[in-house]
Amino acid sequence: MKLLLLLQAASPATVDPLAGTWQAALDLAGGALPFEVTISHSDAGWRGELSNLPQSWRAFSAVRVTGDTVVLEMDDYDATITATLQGDSLRGYYHNVGSNGPRTIPFRAAKGARHRARGPRALLGRWDVTYFQEGGTSPRVFEFRNGQRGFEGTIISSTADYGPFMGEVRADSFAIGLFDGSFVYLLTGKLKGDTLRGTFHAGLRSQTQWEAIRSSGKRHLRSPAEITQADTTEPLRFAFPDLQGQMVRHDDPRFKGKVVLLEVFGTWCPTCHDATPELLRLYRRYHSRGLEVVGLAFEATGDTAVDARQVRRYRDKFRIPFPLLLAGTSDTESMADALPQLQELTAFPTTIFLGRDGRVRRVHAGFHGLATGPQHRQMVRDFEREIEKLLREGGNSER
Repeated sequence: MKLLLLLQAASPATVDPLAGTWQAALDLAGGALPFEVTISHSDAGWRGELSNLPQSWRAFSAVRVTGDTVVLEMDDYDATITATLQGDSLRGYYHNVGSNGPRTIPFRAAKGARHRARGPRALLGRWDVTYFQEGGTSPRVFEFRNGQRGFEGTIISSTADYGPFMGEVRADSFAIGLFDGSFVYLLTGKLKGDTLRGTFHAGLRSQTQWEAIRSSGKRHLRSPAEITQADTTEPLRFAFPDLQGQMVRHDDPRFKGKVVLLEVFGTWCPTCHDATPELLRLYRRYHSRGLEVVGLAFEATGDTAVDARQVRRYRDKFRIPFPLLLAGTSDTESMADALPQLQELTAFPTTIFLGRDGRVRRVHAGFHGLATGPQHRQMVRDFEREIEKLLREGGNSER
């Protein structure tokens, strides 16, 4: 990503103290979420990156320096880190619009690379996990390993993988986190006998208790095709404005007799950013044979000007050629009102496959990325098979 130079009033005295690698943390109610920030300066200006692991560097869209204050901007998520240099430390706040409303979380950083400890063999491998939540339980899978930079892992749900976590491990206890500009996750746990127990922290205050046992190989997660149910007795109806304010409807002539993928997404959702390149690949491969794609954006603020700005950034980032519609806000009530023919529409992204007659033929909740290996490859094959099958069907349309 080409970084925008926004250098203001920077003096030579600010260059050396700010430049370099910083051990950073967001201070959550349940502990510190660790990550790294790298800031550099050259004749071309300021630039910076944040990271959980070497394969997950994300460039800041801009770095602004004014005196002893640095602002690290993440346009993808309408987010910023604003911090002041205090001796050899940075202190300030992370702020973004958030999928559940604006949030501000304390930020701090110290110069230098973080020491990486390797996890003991007893923690490594795949674990079947149960989250204990209000109203019941839900399944997860944890995968832990020792990488080039020490103990690391990820969380896999029935609908998505959370990406790479890194942090600290001491004997039979660990605290690893993921911060990518939008997701704010900290996983803490301790091994007792042959059982792992701990807490999953999301955002500043949310905490969920969990318990895990070594995976047996039996199915533990739900299928993404089982989560969202649809009324298949008649064509799926939708009508939302595009980015020019023009209403786009399910019965527009452009969709007549076509296979349509409806992609429920949010620009605030990193998993949606991960899924979009695959959606574009499918569009380019099958569009000439009768496939249309429509993105339904459920955004964070409900302010049309703000939400449209973020969706335009998303469109331009990926050079998306198909229509993106402003469908509502990302809360479950708004989504249910917008698409009443779907039940349990909760995952971002969700891909809805419509046949040539406009009826729902398949709903896939979530997206499993490259890190899940076989699971990702199987998902891609399933998508391609479903599209091929629907394209082979006759052109009779009830739209």
